Amino acid sequence: MCGIVGVFAADLGVAEIREALDRMMQAVVHRGPDEAGSLIFGHHRAGIGCRRLSILDLEHGSQPMPNEDATVHVVLNGEIYNHCELRAELEQKGHTFRSRSDTEVIVHMYEEWGDECLEALSGMFGLAILDSRSGRLLLARDRCGMKPLYFTRTPRGFLFASEIKGLLASGLVPAEPDLAAVDSFLTVGYVPAPRTGFRGVKKLEPGEALTVDAHGVTSRVFWRVRFDNAKPPATEQEYAHELESRLSAAVKSHLVADVPVGAFISGGMDSSLVAALAVEHATYPLKTFSVVFPEDNSVDESRYSRELVQQLGTEHHEIEFRISEAPDLLPKMVRHLEEPSTVGPGMATYKLASAAARHVKVVLSGEGSDEIFAGYAWLGSEGYYRIRPFVPRSFMWKLAEHSRSLRVRRVLRTLAAPDEVSADIEWFRIMTSNEKARALRLTAPSSDLDPIRPHPDTLASSADILQRRLALDFTRRLANGILLMGDKMTMAHSLEARMPFLDRGVVDFGLALPSRMKWRGKRGKYILSLLANRLPPEIAGRRKRGFQYPIRSMQRGPFADFARAYLLDSAKPGGLIDRPFLESALAQWQGEGPSGLRLITALLTLRAWCNEFFPAL
Repeated sequence: MCGIVGVFAADLGVAEIREALDRMMQAVVHRGPDEAGSLIFGHHRAGIGCRRLSILDLEHGSQPMPNEDATVHVVLNGEIYNHCELRAELEQKGHTFRSRSDTEVIVHMYEEWGDECLEALSGMFGLAILDSRSGRLLLARDRCGMKPLYFTRTPRGFLFASEIKGLLASGLVPAEPDLAAVDSFLTVGYVPAPRTGFRGVKKLEPGEALTVDAHGVTSRVFWRVRFDNAKPPATEQEYAHELESRLSAAVKSHLVADVPVGAFISGGMDSSLVAALAVEHATYPLKTFSVVFPEDNSVDESRYSRELVQQLGTEHHEIEFRISEAPDLLPKMVRHLEEPSTVGPGMATYKLASAAARHVKVVLSGEGSDEIFAGYAWLGSEGYYRIRPFVPRSFMWKLAEHSRSLRVRRVLRTLAAPDEVSADIEWFRIMTSNEKARALRLTAPSSDLDPIRPHPDTLASSADILQRRLALDFTRRLANGILLMGDKMTMAHSLEARMPFLDRGVVDFGLALPSRMKWRGKRGKYILSLLANRLPPEIAGRRKRGFQYPIRSMQRGPFADFARAYLLDSAKPGGLIDRPFLESALAQWQGEGPSGLRLITALLTLRAWCNEFFPAL
């Protein structure tokens, strides 16, 4: 895992490129504190660099990694889990390797297959290949979006980096807010790609490749989520056996490292299955890590994680999180997150990663299971959809605008939505267009829900309601929210997080799995219940409970006082957020409790983001 940066076709001298690269690499040093490497290509007015977190082939895995004659170089942020198989195939074709690094496999794949090499990669990655023979730069991001990769075009050249801070540090990219991105954030709690929150700075879509050469910048998608409904049906036992085999192989491949590997566990089925399989494959005692919420038993899962570690025999570490830590942790979280997002308890993840990084360099986690195998309760909600065709939608929308209850407003907006995909998104809406117009002093034109809709090809492949909703969860909330949060919070502490449920083999299996094997009755992840014999009965029989903040402790007491002071004291005359709207939102939250927390945390995050990157707003 690393932080990669680069400048291409720059209107800069060699010394200026060198200075820009050095500043960019320093800005992402937390992603790779072990080693720094860079190369300048004067003829192409280009340079690439890498801050390396050494995990595989510690001695010979330095980057940028060249081919045999040093005409092609690659920098990689991520892990390629099928690199051994690819290496064997390439060696048979005559390629010579100088290391055991997975990074070197990529450069030889590019020599052999060109841009099509991306289709063969199984792993998580943001990568850049600089081909000095043809004067072109290739960028790519992994299929699921586990690793971020940002880029921008400036009057003085094309730049890329693993983090926005790397681009800003170049001195060539001004920090300006993108209000259309802010609009999307206040709609659903994250910024959908390609926007980032910074004007002119974009992020690659999952499964997207970008080519930069003398002809300009071109993009292509080498993978997109499509449900495979043509697979021959199988029995429940056959499906369960295949998933167990694929997940076990994924966990085994994700344990490959030359440094210690641990695991995050929560007491839920997903992370527990990953940890159980890791114990089977690990050749050393596995270290596990979990968050304890001592202030709120309704979200604290420590009793379940303790039962799991007792059964597995892991070396376990518990990290307490108290909501009173929010004033200290919120700015740190936002500083590393860079994009405004409220998807997941980022402050708790930040603290968990900080503690785990004292013991290991790599952790396994359970992200992705809910989005592939249907773990969220909303996926089974169909009642409102049955009556949608029979209600006057304009009337429902007017009722929603005047209702004082957040819960009622969500139901009414779902009924009023113009189509079912829009109705799906309404389940996650934080603020309407009218509310945003009242709240924001500075507004930007926005089509509101359009940037959040899944791609038409993905929707066209959906055979039923469940697949359509999973398309939204997988391609939007997971890629732009959950994975972004996980990457930034762990890499803030030079910790690599690996997600076996998002392994290529597991994802392909999940996209071909019939919905009846995912949702059964009133519960999701039915197929995972068939693997539950590996777990303590208390965990196997639990309903899905998301990893979340201690909500009861937030509505009253120190956190409520902090939220009010932080929002109101930071409201600047002529700033981004209207003070009367803040006062109204805080008062409503005190009256409605947990249902109003999403709006308050969104406003807190936005305020912290402005304070960090745009203090004048």
